[in-house]
This record gives sequence, C-alpha cells and structure tokens, in this order.
Amino acid sequence: MSNISPTLDPTIRTGKVRIEVRNPGTMKLGMFVTATLRGKVNEVDTAVPATAVLHLHDRDYVYVPAPGNQFRRVQVQAGQALADNTQEILSGLKQGQQVVANALALQHTVEQ
Repeated sequence: MSNISPTLDPTIRTGKVRIEVRNPGTMKLGMFVTATLRGKVNEVDTAVPATAVLHLHDRDYVYVPAPGNQFRRVQVQAGQALADNTQEILSGLKQGQQVVANALALQHTVEQ
C-alpha cells in the first residue's frame, strides 16, 4: 500500500486507499475493486476450551452462567480450532466472559 487516507466517509463507511499492483492490462482507470487486507499477525480476541463449544443443527453454542445457579445457552460464531485445544470465538461472547468448560456434559444434564 502506498497511501491510506486519514479520514473516513461516515455516511458510507469507506476510506480511500491507494494500492499499487502489477496490471496485466485487465484493469482500467476508474475501475472499482474489492480487496481483502490481512495483517502480518493473526490475532485471536476470544478463545474458549474446544469442549465448551456445542455444535448443534449447523450452529455453535456455549453455556454461560445465569442468575439463580442456572446456565443459559448462547449462540456464538466459532472460528478456527487453535493449537492448544481451544476454539476461537468470532462473535457472541465478550472477552473474559465465563463459559462452561464442557458443553456436552451440561447439555446431557439439561435434556434429562
């Protein structure tokens, strides 16, 4: 990248970025492009034990503590399985939020 604009247009949530790439002749002046930018470091914001994630009907859930010594099932969007037997959570949990470490054990007791 050769230049990133310091301001964003708040109405359409965009910013101007100048990227220099080789052009084999297919790109013309004024054309738009969709680009995915990746940083050099892949950061994980939230991760839970892999056993905490319950995969049920093409969705992912975890159990979180609820008032009255109860637990509540919360839908999450799980990301990559990580090397230390943990699961990345992309959305649905706040960083540092408590979860049940073994969702299958709790699921079993809830259904009986």
